[in-house]
Amino acid sequence: MDLLNAFHRLPQISYFGIRRDDDFADRLNYKYTVGLLIFFSIVVASKQFSNDHIQCWVPAIFTRNYEIYVSNYCWIHNTYHINISEPSIQRSNEKRYVLRYYQFVPFILLIQALLYLLPRLCWRSISRHSGIDVKNLMDAAYNLKNVKRFHKQKSIMSYLVSLIHQYVGDPRKKIKQEHSRITIYIQGLLRCILGATNTFNGYLFFLYLFIKILYIINTFVQLYAIRLLLEQKWTVDETIQGVRQIFTMNILRTNPLSKYFPKISMCDFRIIEPNSDDGHKYTVQCVLTINIYNEQIFTILYIWMNIVLVVTIYNFISWLIFLFFSRLRYSFFTQRIHTQQSMTTLRTSMHAFVYNYLQYDGFFILRLIHSNVGDDVTTNIITNLWRNLHRSDKPTSVDNTMGATISLTATGNRGLYMRNNGQSGSLFDYSKTSTNL
Repeated sequence: MDLLNAFHRLPQISYFGIRRDDDFADRLNYKYTVGLLIFFSIVVASKQFSNDHIQCWVPAIFTRNYEIYVSNYCWIHNTYHINISEPSIQRSNEKRYVLRYYQFVPFILLIQALLYLLPRLCWRSISRHSGIDVKNLMDAAYNLKNVKRFHKQKSIMSYLVSLIHQYVGDPRKKIKQEHSRITIYIQGLLRCILGATNTFNGYLFFLYLFIKILYIINTFVQLYAIRLLLEQKWTVDETIQGVRQIFTMNILRTNPLSKYFPKISMCDFRIIEPNSDDGHKYTVQCVLTINIYNEQIFTILYIWMNIVLVVTIYNFISWLIFLFFSRLRYSFFTQRIHTQQSMTTLRTSMHAFVYNYLQYDGFFILRLIHSNVGDDVTTNIITNLWRNLHRSDKPTSVDNTMGATISLTATGNRGLYMRNNGQSGSLFDYSKTSTNL
């Protein structure tokens, strides 16, 4: 039975499981890029287990067993690269570049994949300190969009409205005038990261922007390392030429004189014979066919990571604009709220709704719902939050997507819990509404 349950949960715990507590730019980093790196790691590793990853030109007196031994020895004990097109005198004075990395390219690719996963792991672990499960909230919004049963829609909508209301309506998150905003932000972030009580109204929003900065830094550092391997300099002319090569696909051409991905290298070894104390020293020339794959793989990664960097920077700027320009946050809500109030009354109360009630984290949650689920569900949630906030002490109806009404309480947590058989239980138990939809 436990084995069957493990197979049942496999789609939820697997790498390809669907998680909606982020946007497309994040998934482009931690999901698609990681998948590409793992795929290339498997390709290179499988090539290394074949017999043609390295071939050495040995003397004619060597038997087949000697030839196999020399190839394996040179593969394990590294080779060195010299420019064989230069005259012998220049080659003797030339510095030898010992190649110590080509055996470990699959592990290098896996480390790159791990670096792309680290920001995602930070987001999942640190965001829990906020006091709200963003993934659970996004799953509920997604189920609200796809559920067909009428009573399930009412339950999920009430769950979403109550959960967001409890989080953003906490009076401890209100900005105190006696402290500066920068001081409040720093104190709030420190309390949340250290696991203390969350009293910061922009914790999720600022943390999300910090995670995107980590994605950008990670991609930039990896691009810098790959440019070094491809022997491209960080100059304006080299950058412009590299962009042109990407669009013309000339960048995929191999470089026969590459210093870091040489196709031809040299190997020194010594054979000890019974009648010789020092043995015989041999220098053989080897062909590293594996470097043909390595160079093309890192070239493709160079093109891909440039695309990822541009998309991530654009996405980060789009979020950052909403942070600095409060009018854009205001417009985000006014364009999606459905009410019969006059424009004058709407403008007066909307300011308190956006800046005092929802604040940064409320905007972040609703924009994330808009990015993952769509505009219709976001509009319904915003309208219900608006009506729930402007209701008096008497219960007021909260509309769901099908026009049904349910009752919520606007102040504090009153109405969110009820007693049943002497025990307190949640009125909006999503664990009962999210199954068998």
